[in-house]
Amino acid sequence: MTHLHSCIVSYKRRELTEQTLRSYLSTVAVSYSVVIVDNGSPVEVTDWLAALDVPVVLLGENRYPGYATNRGWERMPSEATLLHRIDNDTEFLPGWCDRVLAAFADPQVGQVGLAAAGDEPWTSMPRWPVGGNSIIRRELYDAGLRYCERPWTAGGTMEDHQLTKDVWAMGWQRGWAAEAIAYLGGGDPEYYAQTRQARGLT
Repeated sequence: MTHLHSCIVSYKRRELTEQTLRSYLSTVAVSYSVVIVDNGSPVEVTDWLAALDVPVVLLGENRYPGYATNRGWERMPSEATLLHRIDNDTEFLPGWCDRVLAAFADPQVGQVGLAAAGDEPWTSMPRWPVGGNSIIRRELYDAGLRYCERPWTAGGTMEDHQLTKDVWAMGWQRGWAAEAIAYLGGGDPEYYAQTRQARGLT
């Protein structure tokens, strides 16, 4: 039986996190658990998170999404079969769970990327690594797969792309669940400048 354990990575942008969580809870169609891991948001965000009826992990500092996802995946229940990373600017579209399960029907697929609506051309590239939102099989995690926890470096491979390369190195393929999500956006220059600094890109 499928059990999806999902980690929403939060940093500032309460309104987007709220929309992400709402769209997830209203569309998830399999047995699931969800945790929010916050990368050092201000108190007005962390107070709101603490009042949710969802487990929350407060890291207290701005760490990049892969580090936070590893902390959230550590909270998985024993019945988890799929592990999910969610960026906090994600809108889940109806039917996304069916698209994910269809992609995992191929026994060679170890990771499924949730391609945003309009990004389908990327799915035709056989060696294109998955970015951001994705789901892996629990057995890859049990075999040692984790997001890289080294800070990003300018010109280096970002931790989400590295995860796909590690999936390939373990002998698995990646698939896509096209049009499973749309990105809410946010376009906050200060937010992006701060996250780039935290990730070692400036």
